[in-house]
Amino acid sequence: MSRLSRAFALILVIVFLLACNFVTQPLRDAQNLAATAQSVTTLLPMETLQALPSAIPQETLEAFPSAIPTLEALGTQFGNYFDPQGTPLQEWRDVPILPQATAGQEFSDTDTYSFKANATVQEVQEYYKTELAARGWTQPFDFPLEDTGGLMVFDKDDTTLTITITSAEGSVLVLLMLA
Repeated sequence: MSRLSRAFALILVIVFLLACNFVTQPLRDAQNLAATAQSVTTLLPMETLQALPSAIPQETLEAFPSAIPTLEALGTQFGNYFDPQGTPLQEWRDVPILPQATAGQEFSDTDTYSFKANATVQEVQEYYKTELAARGWTQPFDFPLEDTGGLMVFDKDDTTLTITITSAEGSVLVLLMLA
């Protein structure tokens, strides 16, 4: 056998072995995957898996939804910030109230005052920038306000005032919160 034919035969054997490896590798991978799946299923006995639903008392499962407060409950607990009732104040804790306010309510347990006003978000923003600056408040952050609402933060001495403005049905809702 000539050298050339031996080299050709060797190349054919190598190609054949590579082709066999290419075909059998996915089969070995599938066998390994099946063995892994079988190991996982035998890790926990079937009795344990079947007992899981009965391991947690039915009362506990039924109590989960009631453990999370509803929006109505939160509204009752903290007062209804979004629907203030009563005549608006002219000033609340050294903070002026927008003259266009139509309804207002204080929530003393959370140091919050909420009011509705016939104004735009921009009018509220300009009013508080001007009025609070005149009363010695500084604005460390200036969050851009959009037509739908926004947030303003003011500081004076050791007090921080957060003003949240929300546009709603042709008027605005303003939440004043002191911290």
